Amino acid sequence: MAQDNKQDNTVKQNLAPEEEKELEQGRALYEMDNNNPGWQIVKEWLKNIAFHSWVDPRSTKSKEEWEWQELNAFHAANNAKEMLEEITRLISHSEYLDKVKRGEIERKKMKI
Repeated sequence: MAQDNKQDNTVKQNLAPEEEKELEQGRALYEMDNNNPGWQIVKEWLKNIAFHSWVDPRSTKSKEEWEWQELNAFHAANNAKEMLEEITRLISHSEYLDKVKRGEIERKKMKI
């Protein structure tokens, strides 16, 4: 059996303490997002709030009341959307940091 003589030229890199924390948070969010049926239910609720919120004007007594409820629905939808986007961003960032740590991505030093 012939042995593979390929050399692994990747150089593992150390992450800053804050990056290590971000990496662990992202991993935890990834696990929550992929392996937690309860979170999938909450995630669908947040998506419904974020992308399907509106106020039925027939259920309000005045234009001002409708505007107030619509404004509150907008803010709730925006908060839900931002939360989902932030979770996705943190997972993506931790995947990048993991690749940096394993040496798959080389970061250059910044010139000042």
